[in-house]
Amino acid sequence: MAETDKSLVYGELKINFVRRAVYVNRKEIVLTRMEFDVLCYLASNPDIAFTRDQIYEAVSRDNYVGGSYLIRDIIYRLRTKLGISNIQTLHGYGYKFSPND
Repeated sequence: MAETDKSLVYGELKINFVRRAVYVNRKEIVLTRMEFDVLCYLASNPDIAFTRDQIYEAVSRDNYVGGSYLIRDIIYRLRTKLGISNIQTLHGYGYKFSPND
């Protein structure tokens, strides 16, 4: 990981916090607010396992009961949009961002 101008870089993935922009292979990928926030939360805490509830509570602005199930869908959309395998599913627990994948 290299930190440059308030960005995180993991291989071909670059997350620019100031611009709220994500790039894969230098191509900007458009994300929703929640998608961006989930990606930033996980990527800022590499190799740390989080439950869906923990992720939801960290990035959500509300207390929607069952909102943690939205995280599953957001993870799916992130994998689809970014085409990366850095976000790992920990079956029966949650997710973690693995910088080396």
